[in-house]
Amino acid sequence: MKNALFGVIVFLWVMFYEAHGAYAQVSNLLLSPSDHMPAEITLWQTLKAGGGVMVVIGFLSVLAVAIIIYDFMMLNVNKLAPRILFDDVLRKLESRDFGAAQTMCRKEQGTIISKIVLAGLERRNPLDNSAREAMENTARAELTNLWQNINYLSDIVAVAPLLGLLGTVLGMIQAFHAVPLQSASAKTTLLAAGISKAMVTTASGLIVAIPALIAYSYFRGKVQQITNRIEIYSTDIIKAIQNR
Repeated sequence: MKNALFGVIVFLWVMFYEAHGAYAQVSNLLLSPSDHMPAEITLWQTLKAGGGVMVVIGFLSVLAVAIIIYDFMMLNVNKLAPRILFDDVLRKLESRDFGAAQTMCRKEQGTIISKIVLAGLERRNPLDNSAREAMENTARAELTNLWQNINYLSDIVAVAPLLGLLGTVLGMIQAFHAVPLQSASAKTTLLAAGISKAMVTTASGLIVAIPALIAYSYFRGKVQQITNRIEIYSTDIIKAIQNR
């Protein structure tokens, strides 16, 4: 799972870097030999005006997209807690055919149900509650991983706007420092341009945070659905394994 997420992040970052280079080439083409002012403002120039903070916001955007793609692929209740597998395994456990249940779960090791059953069968002891504790710990660890994964999106939602605000404040400071050095006729134009550039980071932070917030709300419902199903299934599995 983590390898898949890392692969998605690397792929998106490479795409971001290639886009970075493409926009830089376009910007250079727009520069005339005699004047270094661009004929028009391109997307790359707009992003570049945000300064170094835009690099961090750009990384957060790539990370957010990678997490969203990864969660879309992985957070599926029928994939992590399939009803068919649960019914088949429960029948094997209730008929005391633990070997068949274990074999079945080993073939479906990507599901949370299989991990819970395997943990219980490996620690099964009629004399104590080792199996119950192992299954409860496994279920808790698996569900915690799911919640932690979507919490990364929540962190991005919180950090991206703050970085945007930081970039805006730094840009405003630079703009106001530059204005006194100009002539009276150029001050208004320069100040307006400086403020416009400074607001790029705030807009970029919000552009990253808003989709991430929407995705977080959606995946939170998915994880809650998986959690509810696992809790129900775990209760029946524990009873079946511990049944004397």
